[in-house]
Amino acid sequence: MPSTKEIKQKIKSTGNIKKIAKTMEMVSVSKMRKAVDRAVASRVYAKYALELLVNLSKHKDVTHPLMTERKGTPPAGGELLIVVAGNKGLCGGYNSQLQKSLNIYFKKASSTMLGTSESVRNIKAITVGKYGEKICRKLAVPIVASFNTFSEKSTTDETKILSDFAVGEFLKGEYKSAKILYTEFLKSTSYKPALRELFPVSVKSLANVLELIDVTVSDNTLVDYTFEPDINSIVDGILPGLVDTVVHQSLSEA
Repeated sequence: MPSTKEIKQKIKSTGNIKKIAKTMEMVSVSKMRKAVDRAVASRVYAKYALELLVNLSKHKDVTHPLMTERKGTPPAGGELLIVVAGNKGLCGGYNSQLQKSLNIYFKKASSTMLGTSESVRNIKAITVGKYGEKICRKLAVPIVASFNTFSEKSTTDETKILSDFAVGEFLKGEYKSAKILYTEFLKSTSYKPALRELFPVSVKSLANVLELIDVTVSDNTLVDYTFEPDINSIVDGILPGLVDTVVHQSLSEA
């Protein structure tokens, strides 16, 4: 049986652990609140940026490689997938839910290909976070590039490296489409995996992305712009920046 001295030491050490855990909790709550504020604050800008993209994508005279639908024949029959997961574990089902969602997507994709000449779906991944790499390696998905340095404080300039790389890969002509899988923030105790289509930019893909910020764009909101010098010059100038916004907003949500 332990002595009185040993019991007192145990009580003291338990009290110290409680203080440390409380401090860690306060730090985590503060970091979480700041991350949420950043994600919510950028939603308004993302909303109007995406509305502009919807307007542009409906214009018949727009011709841009990121807006051109590609046939599912080689070499443009593959799919580029950006997988956004965590750098660390001990976060409940955060990473495992992403893996489960990716598994379900693969099964659905395989079932839609029954009866076609394709035996293996050509999917390659760009991973964000160390667990993004682990998930793709576990599911035998070829990894094109990995980005493990992003944090909840990453700015648009920093995440632009990812969006520029994704755009560069898509413009090579090897992929029919590009999608991003990330965790959509609902509230501090609630989140869900979300799969959004990035390229080719179209009304359908943009409507898919707009869901993340609870925005619906009807025909009444579409504006008949007058473009100078011409619409394609404007699109060439602003489309890369709008893509950066979509990617950064997805990472902020995650």
